[in-house]
Formats: sequence, structure tokens, C-alpha cells
Amino acid sequence: MERQIEIIPFLSRVVQENTHAYQEDFDYDVRKITRAVQESNMEDRTFYWMSRPCGTWCVKERDVFLRETDEHIIWTHFASEADGIRAYRIVITGHRDGTAIGNVFPLHYREQVQRIQQAALPVATVEITYPNGHTSKLAYAEFEKCRRHLYERYGKPERIRYAPENEAELTKRIMLEHRFQKGWKRKNRTQAPKTPSR
Repeated sequence: MERQIEIIPFLSRVVQENTHAYQEDFDYDVRKITRAVQESNMEDRTFYWMSRPCGTWCVKERDVFLRETDEHIIWTHFASEADGIRAYRIVITGHRDGTAIGNVFPLHYREQVQRIQQAALPVATVEITYPNGHTSKLAYAEFEKCRRHLYERYGKPERIRYAPENEAELTKRIMLEHRFQKGWKRKNRTQAPKTPSR
């Protein structure tokens, strides 16, 4: 069983050791992680987090696997400059005395980001929930066309949820990535395929 830790103090130590400029980026991460404690869905409590020599990023794991999202673009942006990046998968399981607790899994960013680039799926639909309770579900292309109009009419969205064509396929790809993170490797075929016998 994995040992649960206080997440923010752990990440703060990583920032002190590894992020030499723009340490204030971590303030945004702390707010995001603290808010996520109240979320009921696990997808809203699971993040990828990176410390770079210049700044940090905290993005939702699920959205990293969806190509058109900001989270995917951010996470894959540093693929060619992986040196100096310390990355983790964070799973928030609860809180203790108001502090987020959970599990933190180290990632080998250089390898992991290449898998993400191959595994990511296109966004098919977008579900938007506004502060007044209004919810819209649109095809991604339609959302891109009328995003500004929707914001003007309903205000800044309270929640945006991107979805692929096949939700089960997205889940499968995320679970496969978790196996890689635990050291699993694909088996190479060592034998030639058998020829059919009569």
C-alpha cells in the first residue's frame, strides 16, 4: 500500500531544490491543489506536476491525454528541453488539518512525455458549466467558433470538461501509462509467428 503524504510541503521542497527562477509559479499550483481537495471525482484530483529550473506547472492528468487542451500543450511543450525537469503524478486522496494529502509518483519526464504524445486523443466534445448553472455540450469545432460569444453571454465558465470520441479508450490509455510509470515494459516478440499447419 502506498504511503500518503502531505503533498504541498513535499512539492515545496522540490521547488526549493530545483526551481531557481519564477518560484512564485508554485503559488498557482498550491491554489489548484487546495481547491481539488473538495472535488468528488478522481479525475479532478489527479495531476501531473513539474518543477523546471524556471517555473512550475500543475495540470490535470486526464486533460494531458487530450490533444487540443491547454494541459496537453503545456505538458508536451518541454519535450525537447527535458533536462532539469522533475515531474510527478499527484493523486489527492483527502486532507488532514486542511492540508491536501495523497500519493506522489515520480515520473521520468523525457520518456513519459514521448508516450503522452503518442497516446493522446483528439477532443470530440466540450461540456461547459457556467456560474448560473447553465450547461452546454458542444462539438469541439463548434465550441472553438462560439467560445467568445458564450463567455459574453454566460460569463467565465465554472468548469470545462473536454471529452474524446471514446471515453473507454481514454481510460485505457491512462491506465496503460500508469503501468509504464510502475516499470512495466512491453514484451518484445522473440519468436517468428507460426505458419498455419494443415
